[in-house]
Amino acid sequence: MASEAALHGVPRARWALAERGLSPGHCATGRANRSNLTQCILGGLFAVWAATAAIAAQAACPGPAVALQPMGGGVWWAAGADGDADTANRGVVSNRLVVRDGARVWLLGSGPSPAAGAALACALRERLQWRVTDVVNPWARPELVLGNLAFPAARLWAHAEVASAMRDSCARCEARLRLRLGAAAADLGDASIRVPARLLQGAAGHLGPFDWWRLSRAPGSPVVVFRIRGRDLWTAHGLLWGDGPPDLRDADLSTLRSATAQLEALAGGGEARWLPEQGGWLGRSGPRDHGAYLQALTEAVRRRQATGASETDAAPALPGLAEAMGRGARPALNWQRAWRQLEDESFGPSTPASAP
Repeated sequence: MASEAALHGVPRARWALAERGLSPGHCATGRANRSNLTQCILGGLFAVWAATAAIAAQAACPGPAVALQPMGGGVWWAAGADGDADTANRGVVSNRLVVRDGARVWLLGSGPSPAAGAALACALRERLQWRVTDVVNPWARPELVLGNLAFPAARLWAHAEVASAMRDSCARCEARLRLRLGAAAADLGDASIRVPARLLQGAAGHLGPFDWWRLSRAPGSPVVVFRIRGRDLWTAHGLLWGDGPPDLRDADLSTLRSATAQLEALAGGGEARWLPEQGGWLGRSGPRDHGAYLQALTEAVRRRQATGASETDAAPALPGLAEAMGRGARPALNWQRAWRQLEDESFGPSTPASAP
């Protein structure tokens, strides 16, 4: 039998205590007062029950496996795998957020397929007795929206511009995703696109337990950023990555840099925590680190192009950046994308938006 950590990402006792605002170390070292000691005991008993229930849920629920983890206060997140969608990860590469607000359960991101959406719905039902009432699509990425069909009874939300982008691009993106998934493409079924009918309008607003802002990755590529009202927990799908530098596929350098600056301004001086597209939660420096990477990449490409170098030359190291910005295969791919974008830009009129 797989370990609890392998099955669900974190030990059950830590989950139980996190929901009560306690830590395993706090209970183990005797620092708890009498009231908290009672909570520690209850947390331990709950952990035993949760471990048994989780093993049963794992057997009862279909795949793909769900890495569901707590943030406390009725907030959970389902972690995606690092890297691109493939047969092994079955396309589950984008993080999803679940928030309970009274009788309603909100899901940000439905997943890459009806199968993945059904697996998450089952995990929430079996382990937490939660049923998703509202699904929100943050941007038109197939890995985040093709699971919509798994929630036929839920209200489906998106910004009007995101819904329009889904209508325009999802069929093409679904075809590309099928190729990447290989044998796992069966998860998509025959009809995998359900465009939201409940539409957000404008540049900012409120929805259920969230405040939201519409930003962009590129002209015509809107993304919506959410904050859980009253908490420093934010989402930044399509804008921030935790497993390496941002993915510049289908993104515009200057637009993305502007968006990361907007994120930092929105958070102000708070101790923001950011749920990125992929990878673990980022701290308050996440937007600033991404902006620094995009600026350094832009300047390095322009310097190379000014010397007459070739796109096929090895990409240089970009010093002075957060360690995560050099991870994985994405830096080399971003170099090529930035090179082509800035090269194309040099043949047209310059604009203030393209200045470093």
